This record gives sequence, C-alpha cells and structure tokens, in this order.
Amino acid sequence: MKSPDISNNTMVVVENLNVIFGDNHIVHDVSFRVEEGEIIGMFGISGAGKTTIIRVLTCQIEKKNWNGNVLVTSLSPSKRGNHSKILSNIGYVPQLELLNLYFELDPITNVKVFTSTYGMDKKEAKITAEKLFNILDIPKDTWKKRVKRMSGGEKKRLSMAIGLIHHPKVLFLDEPTTGVDASKRYDILSYLKKLNQQLNTTMFIITHDLEAALICDKTAILMEGKLLEFDTPQNLINSLPSKGLVARISIENLSQDIIKTIQKYPSIEKVIRVGNETIEVFMECFEDNLPKLMKFLFENNIEIKSMSRDIANFRRYFQIRIQEEEEKENEKNRYDSINECDRP
Repeated sequence: MKSPDISNNTMVVVENLNVIFGDNHIVHDVSFRVEEGEIIGMFGISGAGKTTIIRVLTCQIEKKNWNGNVLVTSLSPSKRGNHSKILSNIGYVPQLELLNLYFELDPITNVKVFTSTYGMDKKEAKITAEKLFNILDIPKDTWKKRVKRMSGGEKKRLSMAIGLIHHPKVLFLDEPTTGVDASKRYDILSYLKKLNQQLNTTMFIITHDLEAALICDKTAILMEGKLLEFDTPQNLINSLPSKGLVARISIENLSQDIIKTIQKYPSIEKVIRVGNETIEVFMECFEDNLPKLMKFLFENNIEIKSMSRDIANFRRYFQIRIQEEEEKENEKNRYDSINECDRP
C-alpha cells in the first residue's frame, strides 16, 4: 500500500534500508526516492553497496536479510507474492552480454526467445524489437546474422534492446560502458539518454564510470554501504567552494612542500594534485582571491607555467567527497586508538 505522500509517478522508494548477512552489515540506513523518467547513476568504489541495493530492488535478496520500507513500481519486494509482478515491471541489462544473449542466434531470434518468457505476441515482439533496433542504430544487415559476428558496441546495444523488449517501467543497467572501446563509451551513454527520452523509461545505471553522470538526473554516491549523497550532479558541484570554480595551475618542479605552502593561503579550501605538475585549487570568494593567490605564489618564488580557471566536473566532486569521508574515518580511527591507549 502506498503512503499518502507517494504519487503515481514515483517509481522507486527506499526508506531506511539495511541489509545484513550474519555479522556483516552491508547497507546502512539508505533512503532515496526516484520519479518516473529519471536516470539515476549509482557510483562508488567496489564494496560500496551499489549492487546489494539493486539486488533488493530486483527481488534477489530474501526479506530476512534486509529491513526498511522499499517499493518498486508501488509494490514491496518484502512480499514474495509481489515478485512476479515487480519482475514483469522491470528490465535488467547485465554487465556481460553473454548473460542475456545467445551468441549463436541472430538478434531477431534472440528477441523471440526472451519475449516467450513474458508471453508476448510474436508479431508485437518483432515490431517492438525493430523499433528498439532503429532507436539504437543496430544495422539492419546484422538483424539476421549471428550475434557473435556483431561488434562489441552492437552487442551492448542489443543487450539493452532485450532488457526493454517487454516495456519495463524501470530498467537496471550494470556497468553499461564496460567492455566497450573508450571512444564508444559516450555513444552508449547517448543511446541510453535517447531511450530514456523517447520511451520515458526510468533507469538505474550501476557503474564505476563517472562520465555516466553526464546523462543522469540524480547521482547516488555510496561508500561502505552508506549513502553519502543523492542529488543532481550540478547541485553537488555547486556545493563546492565558490560553486565549483577552480583554478588549474601548472607549476615548475611541483612538490609536496610547494603544495603545503599554497595551502597556507588563508582562503584556500582544497588543493588537489591532478598531474605531475598540475594542481586544482578551490577557495572561497574565488574572483576576489584568485589575483591575490597569484601574488602570494610569486612572493613565495613558486614558478607558474600556466593558469586557467574552470568549473569542477562530477569526477572531481566524487574524488573530493570520497577523500573527505576517508579523512573522517581516519580521524575517527586515530581518536579511537588514542582512547584505547588511555584506558587503564
């Protein structure tokens, strides 16, 4: 039963989700909400809890191992009787195409195999498949050739089409840009945005690829089972000092001693080394302090090779946020260690 404040456009609700296996507390008190048509990017290093949360949403973890309020297309996966309906409302594209494609069959035959499990009419399935193939630019001359002869990018797009064949309300994609040439990653992301806009399908992208944030409406940043942030990429960037304005400075013979000197400038918030000779500097009142910082560098005999101003991207925000959390954890561990030593 939906709570009164959940609209018909709300596709996923997660409130105070905890996942526990024996003595292992995997996911800690995670909450977020997703509306129809949104693309959600779930980011985090290995062990962050991304896949575990998705396994709860897709009915793959028994209720005895999790607690909290979870709704997927207005149905709770806590009730086993809801599982078949939830699974008919969602689609899943695995990281490895071999998990949902038959490489010895052609794309059209693959569609027939998968749609038979949903009881779809064969004619309707073929029409839907051809529509998806055209949206995804899968060449017509491959439609009746064996999948194993398709390129990596074509296989990836065919896998997406299979995941969408039954018109799911929510599509889950596991590392959609993995296994694709670096030059083709943006093509895959563009196709996902195109599908989202034309079909209004809500999407979850589970990935290590921070560039995926370019097409996301909201981004979830997870670390060690905790949800650190859930907001639009732009709002997160705007939360940085001076709304993400950054001075990118190349310095001759850059060293940690030079970085420590720069950090002494009063308005400096963060100094991040991004190359052998390059740093990015975040500071409050950016416009006022940038010329003063330059003067400070000259006065300290720091030789500047070049300087440019820019706006931080999501990759940089992610790096900063994870570093902050690691520093907090290290500080806590130091504090706990000192207290342990002081005990009689």
